[in-house]
Amino acid sequence: MRITKPLLLLCSSIFFLVSCLSDPETHQLALVTGNSLLFADQTEDSVKFYTFDSWQTTPQSDWISIAGDSRGDIKYDYSKRYLCRVDVSLKPNTTGRTRQGRVLIESYEYSSYAFFTQLGMLDVRHPDYTVKEYFDNSTLLPKTVEHVLIDSTGSGVDSICFRVYKDWTLTFEDSAKPDWIDWGTNTGEIIDEEKIGGRPGRNRVNLTLEPNTTENERETTLLLTSGEVVNPITVRQLPVKKTE
Repeated sequence: MRITKPLLLLCSSIFFLVSCLSDPETHQLALVTGNSLLFADQTEDSVKFYTFDSWQTTPQSDWISIAGDSRGDIKYDYSKRYLCRVDVSLKPNTTGRTRQGRVLIESYEYSSYAFFTQLGMLDVRHPDYTVKEYFDNSTLLPKTVEHVLIDSTGSGVDSICFRVYKDWTLTFEDSAKPDWIDWGTNTGEIIDEEKIGGRPGRNRVNLTLEPNTTENERETTLLLTSGEVVNPITVRQLPVKKTE
């Protein structure tokens, strides 16, 4: 049977099309992690993403930097999708206010952002924080906060619980420890009468208080320091009821 030239061209076209479909050109940039919420003393994080191509990262905030390689050279292969990790270094947030920053990721013709929200406070579990301002009504992230431990007039024992990521100390703001409050048992190493401290992790410091027999409220401020970050904690003891 004789095959005409147009039929041969059609067969060649079909073969070329099948060949192309078996070797498709695929590109992608897909973030695995891209939104981080960190406390003021957290200075290490990472970004993970999938791609088939070479990539590069660029911090968009002066308090964020890339800890290692900021780019990767990948030889394109449609059958291989790579899981990439970029380590990120953040400066401690010593501003006392929540801040937001981002890192730009670019690969092939695609780009995306990884966002970082670094709170302006340490991870104090007790006493709870009181929010003084908000970013906006949608996120409700605390912008500035305060920690106040309120004890009744006859309360003798209370505690401060927190998790930190650096070595820490707990001191009195006015240096001299008031005579109505003292350290109780704690999980940190006692350094001296005015100050205690310990290693990163979860910690609990107990306090002992003398009963407040006066008609005046009294308070003192403790400074929890983790690395370069200082978090004030107010201890307030209520007075006895005033007599008529």
